[in-house]
Amino acid sequence: MRETKVAAYRPIESYFRHVVAQIVKLFAVLLACGLAAPGHAKQYPDAPVNVVMPWLDGFPANSARIYSQWLSDRYKQSFVVQPKPGAGGEVAAKHVIHSDPSGYTLLVTGSSITIRGVSSPENADGERDLQPIAQLTTSPYVIVARAGKYKTFKNFLAIAKANPGKLNFASAGVGTGMHYLGELINASADVQIMHIPYSSGGKELQAVLGGDVDVAIISLVTALPQIQAGALEALAVSSTERSKVAPNVPTLVESGLKNIPSIGAWIAMFGPKGMRPEIVHSLASQIKAIAADPVVVEKVSSWGAEIPDTDTSHLVDVIRTEKTLWSKLIKERHLPTVG
Repeated sequence: MRETKVAAYRPIESYFRHVVAQIVKLFAVLLACGLAAPGHAKQYPDAPVNVVMPWLDGFPANSARIYSQWLSDRYKQSFVVQPKPGAGGEVAAKHVIHSDPSGYTLLVTGSSITIRGVSSPENADGERDLQPIAQLTTSPYVIVARAGKYKTFKNFLAIAKANPGKLNFASAGVGTGMHYLGELINASADVQIMHIPYSSGGKELQAVLGGDVDVAIISLVTALPQIQAGALEALAVSSTERSKVAPNVPTLVESGLKNIPSIGAWIAMFGPKGMRPEIVHSLASQIKAIAADPVVVEKVSSWGAEIPDTDTSHLVDVIRTEKTLWSKLIKERHLPTVG
């Protein structure tokens, strides 16, 4: 009789042993993922974070550095900026693309990534190959001319319409946002303004100051000192709303152009594809807090730039909007692209 009772309990005992074993395994998995034992789980970041960028200096590099400095302060962990210039930003982007998606290698790059992404499938794509995190700074493009030459953008367009192919615009190179904005203006206003490419924003600035070109399409950050000095006249900005840095300059839409979305030179942070959502959210939240600090706002404004919407979803929307815009423009106007 006793043996019968013991035998009856054995299946129950076996069942409970199985349940306990499964609980132990689950706990081990959670612990490995950092989701159990809060007192002992590793907090991100628990080691220095590398912030890769394609520039050595200037407004874009300053944007990367100021946010990295503040992230270091807020996380109590070093965010180390590493310049990796080359191939129009591809060297830096590809380095991060092939990095471990743990969040310890990040990319700060510019709006050219959307153009390069649609120019060639071999180029880095900000959404396909990377994890968007947040925009950091933005500056609209501005159409400038020597002071007193055209007075208004409407007047410049009227002259361009009356003289097809006679006026020109400078940009910082073929396949740049400035180049494509000029072609967008040609399409929207039904004019023929010829493109004169230069190798940098500084060189196109000198060209318009010297009277070598009629107008230049350039970032407001680059042109602002000459505008403030009275050497250049700002005819229009490429944002859909007037710039807080230059509130007296009308937008292209105000100047009569249609179907022109907000376009400009922006700087944003990305990570490798496959980053954990909670790390992306943590970084975006910290960036949002930094961007709201009056000290940061004042510093960015002193460069001639502005603080954008730092939500991750906004950056994704910007990338998609620009990719659609540039893809359509390149195809319809048979524009040269960057390799």
